[in-house]
This record gives sequence, structure tokens and C-alpha cells, in this order.
Amino acid sequence: MKKLFFIAFTLSFLFGSDAITIDSLFKRQIGLRSITSLSLITSGNANIYTSYPSLIIGGDPVIWTDNKRLSLNETLIYSFNNKLDFIASLGANATRNEYSNFFTGEPKSETHYSFESLWLGFNYRFDSFSDKILSFSYQAGVIQREKALDTNKSFHFKSHSAKLNLRGYSDPAIWGIYMGFTYNDTRTFDKLAINYGNSYNFGANLSIVLSPKITLDLEASQSFQAAQKINGVKYTNLRSIPTYSVGSTYSINDDTSISFNASLGGGSAAPDSVFGISLWQKF
Repeated sequence: MKKLFFIAFTLSFLFGSDAITIDSLFKRQIGLRSITSLSLITSGNANIYTSYPSLIIGGDPVIWTDNKRLSLNETLIYSFNNKLDFIASLGANATRNEYSNFFTGEPKSETHYSFESLWLGFNYRFDSFSDKILSFSYQAGVIQREKALDTNKSFHFKSHSAKLNLRGYSDPAIWGIYMGFTYNDTRTFDKLAINYGNSYNFGANLSIVLSPKITLDLEASQSFQAAQKINGVKYTNLRSIPTYSVGSTYSINDDTSISFNASLGGGSAAPDSVFGISLWQKF
């Protein structure tokens, strides 16, 4: 089982906060891999969330009663060698905003479909030490399509994300701990200048190998997002976003695996739930 530890870090590129999946047990290869992910975020509050590259509060400065966002992300990873990966991620979403009519109390909703973002970055793996591997990743939001007060606008290089991830193996489990930071620059719309606040996150995940084809994936994550400002005026306080996740991954064959996960929020600023399915493919 000792050599499984070294195989287990095949995808220790970006997703330090993601559960380690069967795909991470693939043999190291130079070349292209892909992850196709579909996630549904139900807020249960006035917040609108983005899930990539980490869970961040953004969106319209409107008091909604609930928000639901279905996001589709396609991530491509190209490994130049055993240490360096190039990462590109493209996303789109369908968002349903729910509210109540102020005069009648009648429930209302609005639905929007939009290109979401293009992120580019890299992951670098350091040399292993004491049967552990440390990796560093960085990504930039090359394009982010956002909406405020019925105004849609594209922003370039307004968000940047960095993450440190440490992973280790202890039969039959693979564990990971991570910490990350996301910088959000001010977005200027027609009548508003919105700063969502920078985000700091840390957490731990555990994948228990139940069989050569199945893992049980567990994760606990904590994020803190600085106060949001609108036109330079403080709009919120520091927000705490704790989440707890459970999932499983099944290896279909040597090249393909599929994973399922469900997350629950642990605070008033966290989403009620996040359900996701991901298809991992190597070429």
C-alpha cells in the first residue's frame, strides 16, 4: 500500500478543498485531464454564491428571500511534468432569485442564464517529505460576468485566488489540509461600485478507500469573507461561511470516474445546501 501514497497525488493541483477522488489514484501522466462539474447551490438567504474556485458571496445588493444557482464548470488540467500543471476553467449558470411582493406578500421569482467565468492558473507540487506532498496553486479570473440592479457586465482580472494544500496517506485513508485566499477588486457598474470583500478559507478533507473502485469522501471547510462595500460604504460585517460535506466516488474504468457530494451550511451566512456531481476523465 505504500506506493499508493505516491499515486494518490495525481490531482494535487488546484482543488485542495475538494475531496480526494478515485481519479487521484490514477497513475501520474503527462498530458491532459478534465473535470466536468454540475452543482446546485440553495442559499436559503439573501446571498448569491459562486462556487468556483471557492465558495464566495457576491451578486446583487437586493434583499432576496432565497437564491438557487445551477452551475456547470468544465476544468482542463494539462501536466507539463510531475511538478507543474496548467489549469483552465470555464463556467456557466442558471440563477433563480426569489422574493416577496412588498404590498401583497405574493411570492415572486426571476430567472437568469449567463456565462459565468473563465479562470486560468497553475499548480506546482513541491518535493515530497516524510510521505507528504505540499502544493501551491494560483488562478486569475480572466473574465467574470456579473449582474447588479439589472445591469450585466463583464469584468477582467478582478479576482485572484491562491491556495496551499498538504496531503498525506495513512492506510486506508488519504487526508488533506489546506488554506486559501481570494482577492476581490471593486466592480464598477453604471450606478454602483461594489466590493464583495476578500475571502480567507481553510479546511480538511478525508477520503477513505473502501475498495479499489469506491471512496467515501468527507470534508469540513471554514471561510471568512470581509465586509462588502457599495460605493465605498460598508454594507455588511465580516461573514463566516462554514460548510460540511460528504460524498463518494466510483471508478468506472482506468480513465473515468464519477463523484457525488452534498454540503450543508453551518451558519446564517452559509448556503443551506450544495449538491454536486463531477465526471473525471483522463485522455
